[in-house]
Amino acid sequence: MAAFRGACLRGAIAVAGMVVSLVATPATAQAATTNVPCDPTALKNAITGANSGDTLVLAHNCVYSYTTPDNANNALPVITKKLTINGRDATIQRDPTTAALFRIFEIDGPGNLALNDLTVRNGSVPGTAGGNLFVNPGGTLSLARSVVTNGTATDGGNIFANSGGTIDLTRSVVKNGTATDGGGFFILASATVRIRHSAVSYNTSAAFGAGISSRGDLTIADGTTISNNATGGVGGGLANSGPATIDDSKIFSNSAASTGGFRGGGGIFNLNTGKVNLHHTRVEHNTVTATANAPGVGGGISNQGVAATVTIDGGKIGHNSAEGTNAQGGGVYNEGTLITKRLEIEHNTSTGTGAQGGGLTNNGGTATLTSSQVEHNTSSAPPGGINNKSGTVTLNDSKVKHNKPTNCAGSAVPVPGCVN
Repeated sequence: MAAFRGACLRGAIAVAGMVVSLVATPATAQAATTNVPCDPTALKNAITGANSGDTLVLAHNCVYSYTTPDNANNALPVITKKLTINGRDATIQRDPTTAALFRIFEIDGPGNLALNDLTVRNGSVPGTAGGNLFVNPGGTLSLARSVVTNGTATDGGNIFANSGGTIDLTRSVVKNGTATDGGGFFILASATVRIRHSAVSYNTSAAFGAGISSRGDLTIADGTTISNNATGGVGGGLANSGPATIDDSKIFSNSAASTGGFRGGGGIFNLNTGKVNLHHTRVEHNTVTATANAPGVGGGISNQGVAATVTIDGGKIGHNSAEGTNAQGGGVYNEGTLITKRLEIEHNTSTGTGAQGGGLTNNGGTATLTSSQVEHNTSSAPPGGINNKSGTVTLNDSKVKHNKPTNCAGSAVPVPGCVN
């Protein structure tokens, strides 16, 4: 009997402990899913009222249009928590008829915003950054199956990634952005941006990187295309001065103009300590033109600065052009370190009075080509294949042939192993 009473007492104590524990533990808010009607005020209120981890589901094909900002430069409340917005093919926009200037979203750390199946457009913040989307330090932005378009800003016409910000773009399109630097994207140092299965197209800039201007950690992969972007400066597709990896993607039909201090890069312009690694990527049909200040150099790629490095494994640099008096490097222009393996540099051109190096111009840099081909390139003046103005060009099991008017003859510095 005593044993029974002891067991009961121990059970009562245990139950009491459970009750105390339950009372002492605060309730945790459960993530909720909220349907948002087709009303711009309703969307603002839903964002304000959402708890971290909530999901907002927009009205199918609705256009949420704003004529005034919610705060400072933003149409909607600043995102400071984890939030998912499922667009269902809806659009969130700055009304094109309004005179007010503001972007659509700002994400501040530790905010984490996921946008799915949504169009974000028409944001405009002249004089500042991130025409449509702005990600601050500690903030995270994910876009899937979405479109970001028609943004205007000084830096990052469509999207701006501040230092410490993170952006992940999947199966999405960034297009028709306008900026001084980075019409599509502007990425500061210490920001991280991953672009996969996506397109960055038809963006423009006045100075750097019409498609993307990056100083941060950039990855472009999985069939992404960077195309039809145009800059009045350098880096039609990409202007880079940070670490960039481009894998299984295409950089094509972009254009740039050489300016006084910086030169070229119709497809890619790599500057200072920038390091670009390309793997099985095609750089094709890009163009750089001369200005009154400088010749067109690097129709496909311009690698400028002694510490700049471009490493290429597989792929093709073809059908690019450098145009104008004394144009150089229709395919590639190199002042830093260029390392290639299994690369085709073919059918590129340098055209204009004194134009040389239809395939490659090396100007004070170090170029090492292994198991690569430099073929069928042309220039107005010899050489048409490789022009080594100064520096070192090394050919390891590589072929330089069928270039016009010569392969390497006419270079100021001979290219060992290159005939004619």
